[in-house]
This record gives sequence, C-alpha cells and structure tokens, in this order.
Amino acid sequence: MDMLVVPKPIFSRSKTVKGYYLSFQTGNALLEEGKTFAYENSISSPFIEFVNQIGLEVLTNNLPIFIPVSNVQLATNLEEVCTVDRTRVALLLGRRVDLSAANIERVKYFKEQGFMVAFIHKDDYRALDPFLPYTDFIFSGSETSSVMPLLGHIRQKHFPTKVIARKITSEQIFEKMMAFGLEYFAGSFYMHPQISKDRRVSPLKINYIHLLNQVNQEDFDLDKFAGIVQRDTALAIQFLKMVNSSSVRANKITNLRHAAVLLGQREIKKWATTAVTSSLAQESPGEITRVSMLRAKFCENLAGLFELAVQKENLFLMGLFSVLDIILETTMEDALNTVRVPDRVRDALLMKEPSFGEVYEFIRLYEKADWVEVSRTALMKGFSIADIFNAYNSALTWYGQMIHMEIDENGVSL
Repeated sequence: MDMLVVPKPIFSRSKTVKGYYLSFQTGNALLEEGKTFAYENSISSPFIEFVNQIGLEVLTNNLPIFIPVSNVQLATNLEEVCTVDRTRVALLLGRRVDLSAANIERVKYFKEQGFMVAFIHKDDYRALDPFLPYTDFIFSGSETSSVMPLLGHIRQKHFPTKVIARKITSEQIFEKMMAFGLEYFAGSFYMHPQISKDRRVSPLKINYIHLLNQVNQEDFDLDKFAGIVQRDTALAIQFLKMVNSSSVRANKITNLRHAAVLLGQREIKKWATTAVTSSLAQESPGEITRVSMLRAKFCENLAGLFELAVQKENLFLMGLFSVLDIILETTMEDALNTVRVPDRVRDALLMKEPSFGEVYEFIRLYEKADWVEVSRTALMKGFSIADIFNAYNSALTWYGQMIHMEIDENGVSL
C-alpha cells in the first residue's frame, strides 16, 4: 500500500488508553504533495481498507479507532465497506469537509448506522454548531486560546461533544488541560521519563533486571537463569507454558532448568527480553509496552532496508529497550548502566552509534508522523513507501498476535 499510517493513542485523565486515531500520509511527502489530491477525491477509503485488513483486535485491542474521511467519501456508503464493529469506529472529518446541509444529513445517517463522528477543530468553531448535536468528539490543539473558548461554547450550548486535546507534549501541559476539565488527551507526554532522585526499584523489578542481565550475557548459565525465574511464580508459570507450547513439548518437562535446556539459550533470550520488558512496563502507562514491542519488531523488519539484515536480532533489542528510561524512571544512561545490553544497542540508544542510530531515529520520526523526514530517508536509502508500510504493518500484526496469543495444546511461542 502506497501509504504511511500510524495509530496514535488517546488517553483519559488516568492515562488509560481509550482509543486511537490514524495519522497518515499518502505517498511520498516530498513527491506530488503526498498524493493528497488523489486521496481527497477518491470514493474509496484506504484507511477503512487498512482497518478492515488488520482488524480492531490487533490494531486497537478493540478500543475505538478514529478513521479520516474526506468530503467525497462522506457521500459514499461507508457502512457497506466497513467490516469491523462500526460502533467502535469514529469517522474523523477534517478541515476540508464542507459544512453543508447535505453533509449534516450524511452525519445524521452515519450516526443512525452506529458510527461515531468526530471533527478536527476549525478556526471558526461556531460554524460547526449544526453538526455538534451529532458529533461525539472534536480534536483541538493544546493552546489555551483555542481550547478554552471551544470548551466553554460546548458547555454553554449543552452539546454532547467531548474535546480531545492534541499535541500534549509534557506532563505540565497535560496537568493544565486536566485543570481545565478536559477528559481526553493525545500527544507524546507519556513518553517522557518521570525522573526521581528518591526512586526506589521494587524487589520484583530488581528480579526482572537480574534476569535481563543474565540472558544478555554471551553464554549465560542456565542454572542461574532457572534460579532467577523461580523467584517469581507468575514468571515461572509463563515460562513453562511457553515451553510446553513450543516444538519441545513432546518431551516430559521435570523442572525449570530442564525446560531451559530443552528450549535453548537463543529462544530463552528472545522470550525473556520480550516478556520481562512487558512486565517491567506494567507500572508505566499501558501504551509503553505497546510502543516497546512495536518498536522492536519494526526495527527488526527495517533491518534489510537499512542493509543491516545480519543485525536484526540486536535491532529488535534496541527497539525493545528504547523505553527503558521510562520504565525505570531514570535517564537512559543510568538505565543502561542497570540493564546489560549489547554494546551497539547501548551506543545507539545513547545516540553514539551511526548505523543503528539511523534506524532508531527513523522509527521515532515515523511514530511522530514526521512524514517529510520519513519520506526523505526513503528517497536517500532507495526504498519505497510500500516497503515502510509493509514493515510497520507486519509489526502491528505481530504485536497483535503476541498480546492475544492463547496458550493451548497447539499454541505458539514467542
């Protein structure tokens, strides 16, 4: 697909993810203006096709998804082509959608069909008044001068519309928006570590850190690995289930060390780094685990495009550990002094390794939807927009399989 797309989270006041909206670019942003004209005038929606293909369970864990809809697409029968649960789909109408009487009728129609409706904040928000009785959400910026008048207007008119403040880039802005009474927020504020000098690492986290340091040694001791795992009953059960579901399940497993011997160091390392990083992130906003795992697989999938195919396992680790500072609530340098990682991964995360660092910077640009810089890198490296889309789409699918994997007698392992 000749499109770049990234689902961005929407948070509640408790920093619980309540849904996702799609940030996108059609085509290369440096060529033909990203083919925006073609998208705006297409009767079919590539985004509904994208959501249909991946599914809400994988894409959003069955949370609502906000799908961009153009003026032309609003006139079509979207309900016939949307195959996912439409009650979890919000049609996101951009600034170019006509505020016409005909479109009011279309909005009413889609509401009757079960869809939610959302708008991007326009400068003249009063022009949206005819639509707001049928509008569930409106996206605003984070500037006080735009949020407060809009919020006050909605409250005064008793519209049912909820405001989603975007571009929340810091904890301070998040807290200010909460003080205004907003309920929904989007932005990168959750990706900044909350560093505390009085930070105390819980015994459980210390055990996880010991496990990561053990498996990231070049030739680690299986007895020591088993000893660390057995300190945490939940982790031990998870490990045994994973081994029982793998290709070695035909062997009778007697204890943790026996299970480790059957599985082998390589598979143990793969399981431990993924499972333990996910467990460590449980005290952070829920999105952190998702970011960590998506980055890991996205980095691995990009390895060939950056001519680093032989380093794909280390690139996976780089993506996985890229949120270690947030998880441990400290600087990245201190976090990497705590957890052992390969030297090239360490250097990349500290911005000291050019080849790995190039991949790391690329995935961060992609997450931020900096499509101009993503497109520039694609042109310089000689890979296509479709190559990038396929790498990210594959990471989304893999992540969905990981979090929804059910262990049974025919189960699969990490």
